[in-house]
Amino acid sequence: MSSEGPDDLGERIAKAKAAHEAREAEKRRKADQADEANISAGAYALRFGIEFAVSILVGGFFGWLIDYFAGTKPWGLLIGGCFGIAAGIRAIMRAYRELNAQALKLTQGQSAPTDGTEDE
Repeated sequence: MSSEGPDDLGERIAKAKAAHEAREAEKRRKADQADEANISAGAYALRFGIEFAVSILVGGFFGWLIDYFAGTKPWGLLIGGCFGIAAGIRAIMRAYRELNAQALKLTQGQSAPTDGTEDE
Protein backbone atom coordinates (compact mmCIF):
# COMPACT_ATOMS: atom_id res chain seq x y z
CA MET A 1 0.00 0.00 0.00
CA SER A 2 2.77 2.41 0.88
CA SER A 3 4.55 1.69 -2.44
CA GLU A 4 1.40 2.64 -4.38
CA GLY A 5 0.96 5.93 -2.47
CA PRO A 6 3.90 7.91 -3.88
CA ASP A 7 3.28 6.73 -7.44
CA ASP A 8 -0.39 7.57 -7.17
CA LEU A 9 0.46 10.94 -5.63
CA GLY A 10 3.02 11.64 -8.37
CA GLU A 11 0.47 10.81 -11.06
CA ARG A 12 -2.13 13.05 -9.45
CA ILE A 13 0.37 15.90 -9.19
CA ALA A 14 1.35 15.46 -12.84
CA LYS A 15 -2.31 15.44 -13.92
CA ALA A 16 -3.02 18.53 -11.82
CA LYS A 17 -0.02 20.35 -13.33
CA ALA A 18 -1.10 19.41 -16.84
CA ALA A 19 -4.66 20.59 -16.20
CA HIS A 20 -3.37 23.86 -14.71
CA GLU A 21 -1.07 24.47 -17.69
CA ALA A 22 -3.95 23.78 -20.08
CA ARG A 23 -6.17 26.30 -18.26
CA GLU A 24 -3.40 28.91 -18.27
CA ALA A 25 -2.75 28.35 -21.99
CA GLU A 26 -6.47 28.80 -22.70
CA LYS A 27 -6.50 32.04 -20.67
CA ARG A 28 -3.49 33.36 -22.60
CA ARG A 29 -5.08 32.42 -25.93
CA LYS A 30 -8.32 34.23 -25.05
CA ALA A 31 -6.40 37.30 -23.85
CA ASP A 32 -4.39 37.37 -27.09
CA GLN A 33 -7.58 37.15 -29.15
CA ALA A 34 -9.13 40.02 -27.18
CA ASP A 35 -6.01 42.14 -27.72
CA GLU A 36 -6.07 41.41 -31.45
CA ALA A 37 -9.75 42.38 -31.63
CA ASN A 38 -9.07 45.67 -29.84
CA ILE A 39 -6.14 46.48 -32.12
CA SER A 40 -8.20 45.59 -35.16
CA ALA A 41 -11.09 47.81 -34.06
CA GLY A 42 -8.72 50.70 -33.45
CA ALA A 43 -7.11 50.19 -36.83
CA TYR A 44 -10.48 50.27 -38.58
CA ALA A 45 -11.52 53.41 -36.71
CA LEU A 46 -8.27 55.09 -37.75
CA ARG A 47 -8.78 53.96 -41.34
CA PHE A 48 -12.33 55.36 -41.43
CA GLY A 49 -11.23 58.70 -39.99
CA ILE A 50 -8.28 59.09 -42.33
CA GLU A 51 -10.31 58.17 -45.42
CA PHE A 52 -13.00 60.69 -44.50
CA ALA A 53 -10.55 63.52 -43.77
CA VAL A 54 -8.52 62.91 -46.92
CA SER A 55 -11.66 62.84 -49.06
CA ILE A 56 -12.77 66.21 -47.71
CA LEU A 57 -9.30 67.70 -48.20
CA VAL A 58 -8.99 66.41 -51.77
CA GLY A 59 -12.46 67.67 -52.68
CA GLY A 60 -11.72 71.05 -51.14
CA PHE A 61 -8.36 71.26 -52.91
CA PHE A 62 -9.88 70.57 -56.32
CA GLY A 63 -12.61 73.11 -55.58
CA TRP A 64 -9.95 75.67 -54.66
CA LEU A 65 -8.09 74.92 -57.91
CA ILE A 66 -11.26 75.58 -59.88
CA ASP A 67 -11.74 78.83 -57.95
CA TYR A 68 -8.15 79.88 -58.56
CA PHE A 69 -8.24 79.37 -62.32
CA ALA A 70 -11.89 80.27 -62.98
CA GLY A 71 -12.14 83.16 -60.52
CA THR A 72 -15.36 81.89 -58.94
CA LYS A 73 -14.36 82.21 -55.29
CA PRO A 74 -15.76 80.71 -52.96
CA TRP A 75 -18.17 78.54 -54.97
CA GLY A 76 -15.64 76.01 -56.24
CA LEU A 77 -14.29 75.45 -52.74
CA LEU A 78 -17.78 74.99 -51.31
CA ILE A 79 -18.91 72.62 -54.04
CA GLY A 80 -15.60 70.74 -53.94
CA GLY A 81 -15.93 70.41 -50.17
CA CYS A 82 -19.44 69.01 -50.56
CA PHE A 83 -18.19 66.51 -53.13
CA GLY A 84 -15.37 65.62 -50.72
CA ILE A 85 -17.84 64.99 -47.90
CA ALA A 86 -19.95 62.81 -50.20
CA ALA A 87 -16.87 60.88 -51.33
CA GLY A 88 -15.79 60.44 -47.70
CA ILE A 89 -19.17 59.07 -46.68
CA ARG A 90 -19.10 56.72 -49.66
CA ALA A 91 -15.60 55.52 -48.75
CA ILE A 92 -16.64 54.86 -45.15
CA MET A 93 -19.72 52.93 -46.30
CA ARG A 94 -17.59 50.83 -48.66
CA ALA A 95 -15.03 50.08 -45.94
CA TYR A 96 -17.83 49.23 -43.49
CA ARG A 97 -19.36 46.77 -45.97
CA GLU A 98 -15.94 45.12 -46.39
CA LEU A 99 -15.56 44.86 -42.62
CA ASN A 100 -19.01 43.29 -42.25
CA ALA A 101 -18.31 40.84 -45.07
CA GLN A 102 -15.08 39.76 -43.36
CA ALA A 103 -16.84 39.35 -40.02
CA LEU A 104 -19.64 37.34 -41.62
CA LYS A 105 -17.13 35.12 -43.40
CA LEU A 106 -15.30 34.47 -40.12
CA THR A 107 -18.44 33.66 -38.15
CA GLN A 108 -19.83 31.42 -40.87
CA GLY A 109 -16.49 29.69 -41.24
CA GLN A 110 -16.35 28.87 -37.55
CA SER A 111 -19.95 27.82 -36.92
CA ALA A 112 -21.30 26.56 -40.25
CA PRO A 113 -20.26 23.31 -41.91
CA THR A 114 -18.03 23.71 -44.94
CA ASP A 115 -20.02 21.40 -47.25
CA GLY A 116 -23.15 23.59 -47.15
CA THR A 117 -25.33 21.12 -45.25
CA GLU A 118 -26.72 21.67 -41.79
CA ASP A 119 -26.12 19.31 -38.89
CA GLU A 120 -29.22 17.40 -37.90
